[in-house]
Amino acid sequence: MKIEQIQKQHTAKLTEARAVCRKIKPGLPEKEARALEDQFDKLMDEADELRDQLLDAQSADPRRPFGGDVTQRGVADAGEERHTKAFTSWLRAPQDQHTRQALLNAESETRAASGLTGAAGGFVVPEIIQTPILARARDENPFRSLVRVVNVESGDVKFPLSESDATNGWVGETGTRTATTEPTLASKTPTFGTSYAYVSASEELVADGLIDIAQWFTEEAGRALGDAEMTAIISGNGTDKPTGLLNTAPESGADGSRTADAFKYIASGAANDLGSTIGDLLTDTYYDLKASYRARGTWCMNSATASVIRQVKDQNDRPLWGDSLAEGQPAMLLGHPVVIAEGMPDIGTDEHPIAFGDWSRAYILAMRGGLRATVDDNISTPGLVKFYIRERLGGCVYDENALRFIKCAAS
Repeated sequence: MKIEQIQKQHTAKLTEARAVCRKIKPGLPEKEARALEDQFDKLMDEADELRDQLLDAQSADPRRPFGGDVTQRGVADAGEERHTKAFTSWLRAPQDQHTRQALLNAESETRAASGLTGAAGGFVVPEIIQTPILARARDENPFRSLVRVVNVESGDVKFPLSESDATNGWVGETGTRTATTEPTLASKTPTFGTSYAYVSASEELVADGLIDIAQWFTEEAGRALGDAEMTAIISGNGTDKPTGLLNTAPESGADGSRTADAFKYIASGAANDLGSTIGDLLTDTYYDLKASYRARGTWCMNSATASVIRQVKDQNDRPLWGDSLAEGQPAMLLGHPVVIAEGMPDIGTDEHPIAFGDWSRAYILAMRGGLRATVDDNISTPGLVKFYIRERLGGCVYDENALRFIKCAAS
């Protein structure tokens, strides 16, 4: 399947999901609201799968990272190919007026240009290069594969969430029916900011015709943006950046009783570590989550924490974290996969080093527009060329009941 076809299907799914989202309004009967919410979740799951297909298609073959077709890599439409070639030439000679003008012309042909294009706003990174950059960012930031990623057209987007607080009743065949309470709909609004990074290269490197300059740019840009995204998703304070998972401190209360956007934590029983019965702690955390969230649950921790959990055994001296017998399948902890995210907190006093749950339900990462690149003329280092790359990102907690954190605390 061509990448363009996958992109069209992905866009169509998002458009359909937004249409369903607009139908969820205050005053809807609970049954209808839940049905629409389930439909929205299904459409977003399908969109997530298409997004992963798109990213995997570009990153699967390192010899042809900029291919235009999943089965026949290296094939792109003429306009996109011109844009890519012009962008690559500009990377080699970013201050040259000819390469700048050629890139402007190519952006105009592909309708990528806008009022921001040019020296001030930067140039649009071609889709054929942007896709592997985002694939590399996903590798650096595993949350991109866990949370729900949504493309939005404006910064004031809102996501409705049913609070599941409608009431019901029982009545005999001829009994009087009394009105029940309608469900409350909460509005979740991502906070936005511009994620940016500087990518530096020597003048000799960018001018060397033997160097694949587009591949170099992809790797460096993806790594820088992925690191920034991961930090924001975990601990962003919502000021000119996404609001992170831990921005509102997790609380110990039951679902429905905590502060808005506060996940529930399970105390380790020890002030500064995971306690002496880590196996029981993991099991308690697992079963404290509702079954509907457990079914799609994934564990998340950094490498230092993983090295501790790897050594935990049950009462029969068997590791709780078992390697899969199937090639290519992840190791499982209590029957669920583990994702290593280096941005997760270390084990320590009042820290939250481990989380488990349905991440696609717990958090939304909103992307607005594509990547842009500019040569930074304000910071000069002799012998180096510095590219300033950025993307507009937003994020917020969606369903605080979908995750559990383990907290290093006595209670």
